[in-house]
Amino acid sequence: MEKKGDLIRLLDLDSDFIIELKYATPDNFTGRIIYESGECYINKNTAKLLIEAKNIFKSDGYSVKIWDAYRPIRAQKKFFEVLPDPDFVAIPPDMHTLKNFRATHLNGLCVDLTLVDKNGNELEMPSGFDDFTEKASLSCPDISEKGRENALYLKKVMEKVGFEGYDREWWHFYDKKTPPTPFLDYPI
Repeated sequence: MEKKGDLIRLLDLDSDFIIELKYATPDNFTGRIIYESGECYINKNTAKLLIEAKNIFKSDGYSVKIWDAYRPIRAQKKFFEVLPDPDFVAIPPDMHTLKNFRATHLNGLCVDLTLVDKNGNELEMPSGFDDFTEKASLSCPDISEKGRENALYLKKVMEKVGFEGYDREWWHFYDKKTPPTPFLDYPI
């Protein structure tokens, strides 16, 4: 079981997840490969919450597809160079002056995910991943009812086990149970 600080490779704990890290491919908003590998790392406590959610989804007939979890600081810097809009891309932290930490991808306390049906098809959601329009928000009136219903189900289960959704991105969830840890820059 490979660990990097408080991070652990998710598939070492549970092989039921579908891992499709978008930033390990050019199929993302940057159009470039950002991560050096497609290995999914996450905070060990966040992983336990995620497994609990996955088990609920599985009992309802769904699988969980992970698009992003832990993200090195160096990757965050690349994102902000491409899209310097703090409403959608967090400003890379200055680790020399930062004193307070919060749950983010930079410490493995966040996860971006969707649900897949028994045939391997992603469920309809309000928008695609990394959609930087208002359609990524559940409060957008211009999304399909089925997409809203599926995203609300995703949110309900994630919040039940200890995550909190981000209102501008239906796919993004913060671990609210694990105390924030320092941000990391282990390459993945």
